[in-house]
Amino acid sequence: MLQNIKDLLQIKDHIHQINEITANHTKTLSPLKEEINNLKNQISTLKESQTELLNYLKESLGSIDNIKEDLKKEVYEFNLLKSQLQTKLVEKFETELKNELNINLEKLKEDHQKYDDARQKLASLVDQTSELNNNITNLNEIGKNIKKEDFELTNHANKLLETDREKLELMKKIDTLERLISKMRQTNRR
Repeated sequence: MLQNIKDLLQIKDHIHQINEITANHTKTLSPLKEEINNLKNQISTLKESQTELLNYLKESLGSIDNIKEDLKKEVYEFNLLKSQLQTKLVEKFETELKNELNINLEKLKEDHQKYDDARQKLASLVDQTSELNNNITNLNEIGKNIKKEDFELTNHANKLLETDREKLELMKKIDTLERLISKMRQTNRR
């Protein structure tokens, strides 16, 4: 029986040791429990934050989808406007080019008419120059054919003109004398 008591005492010691170990483990587990509770709180907070972030992202995705659709519309309208603008620019360029070409064509026609007129005048001048050259050639031939005697005839003709002039002066003097005589006769008759 003593043995039983000894065994009981040993068991009691063992239980006491186990209790101490359990108490130590409880002390050790207590900070771990607190850490676990802190981690649970943090996970809960993180979960809430993630839920809020997820909700925000869902809302943002909706806004992004709307913005994406608006951007697609704007790009489509821009492309439409760009093609219309290109068409208008091409039409305006063609119109301006046509106007410039018409103006230049009119100027070219005027210049062509002036060129034709100038060409005709030039042809006429060439004909006149040719005729003038022929006349000069004829005059040269006539000049070559004039003899020295013809110049002497000119001197003779000059002398004749001189004598004619003297004759006229004499006739004037005679006429004056006749008038004087006539006046004298009239004065004598009175």
